[in-house]
Amino acid sequence: MRAVPRCVPCVLEIAVNTVERAVPEDRQKEAILAATECVSELYRMEPTPQPPKLGTEAQRTVMKYSEDLDPYREEKRRANERAAAVAQELESDLENIEDPEELLKKAAAAAIVGNTIDFAVAGHEFDLDELREEISGAGFTVFDLKPEDFRGARVLYLCDNAGEIALDKLLIEVLVEELECDVVVAVRGGPIVNDATREDAEQVGITEICDVIDTGTEMLGLLTTEVSDEFAEELSYADVVISKGQGNFESIPEEPFPDVPVYFLLRAKCEPVAEELGVEVGSNVALRWEPDEENVRRWREIVG
Repeated sequence: MRAVPRCVPCVLEIAVNTVERAVPEDRQKEAILAATECVSELYRMEPTPQPPKLGTEAQRTVMKYSEDLDPYREEKRRANERAAAVAQELESDLENIEDPEELLKKAAAAAIVGNTIDFAVAGHEFDLDELREEISGAGFTVFDLKPEDFRGARVLYLCDNAGEIALDKLLIEVLVEELECDVVVAVRGGPIVNDATREDAEQVGITEICDVIDTGTEMLGLLTTEVSDEFAEELSYADVVISKGQGNFESIPEEPFPDVPVYFLLRAKCEPVAEELGVEVGSNVALRWEPDEENVRRWREIVG
């Protein structure tokens, strides 16, 4: 999706949050002005870039002034610990489910509710202590997942945030153990806000159950023109992609992309995304999307 006017103050608010965490006080004004100018210049483009592109460049700009390369590190660590405790409690619930469709739905619900752990949506609030209760009662506005679409498939699983990644592990285990999928998990190639990196995947134990790669660089969402050769190769070989979070949903449909179906798993946390999906804010969504000819043509151009 393309950025709309309401995306701009959201992007800048998160940039200000990062500045206040990471930039020395005597350079904060300079950093905020630089980020504002960067976002303004990008937003003047026609068509407008995707919100994650604006957010990525805003974060990259303010981090040039930073003395801390990972200013959200401690919050990510705590979120991983607390979400992992919730995931451990939920494992026994999932073990008692025999029907593959119900099992997939419950594990997806846990992963999507985990998507509420987000510092990169202005005005969005979450409570880690309420996670399990919310997961147990979670319903879907859109649910396109079917076990037969995944059984035995090579799956590329695109992670989103720290904390959330501990609940992704539950769904990944269902894919590996119950549906016999060959899963490769992808995290960000460097710290950016609270997005998950390899360090987070290791902390919650995902590296113990499947291979983990990264996108090649720090980015909000997935900007396929910037990914590493390793990631591009894995994406090309995938039978299906599971994509977590708003940022990936906001970016992927506008990007060069191979002829591979994508299942977007997310909580609609802001009005522009909810409107794009045709749902209410707060809805849980598991939506199947397929790239069109233009996505595929552009992908072939960049991979050769």
